[in-house]
Amino acid sequence: MLKLIVHGLGAWFAVEAASGRYPRPIAVGLTMLVSRLGAPATLLAVAGYGLERLREAGAFDSRARQPRRRQAAPAAIRRRRVQPVSPPRESSQRTET
Repeated sequence: MLKLIVHGLGAWFAVEAASGRYPRPIAVGLTMLVSRLGAPATLLAVAGYGLERLREAGAFDSRARQPRRRQAAPAAIRRRRVQPVSPPRESSQRTET
């Protein structure tokens, strides 16, 4: 378990160094140290760097939620709905025949 933590921490430092967080001499030194940890740290660093690139590209940003469309009610429910009553006409709108 401790080896996994060490490899993971080394990979995290390598990803941060590759992303430009540290000046170039420090980034090169961290990369050299992580490469000494071996294949597990290198694999985790490559995976971490890939995830970092995806995050920068916006792959994990949440999209604005689209308004939900209402589903049409089944025919039996539509028949039972009460139709709105139209308001009575005013006397000026009445037509005499």
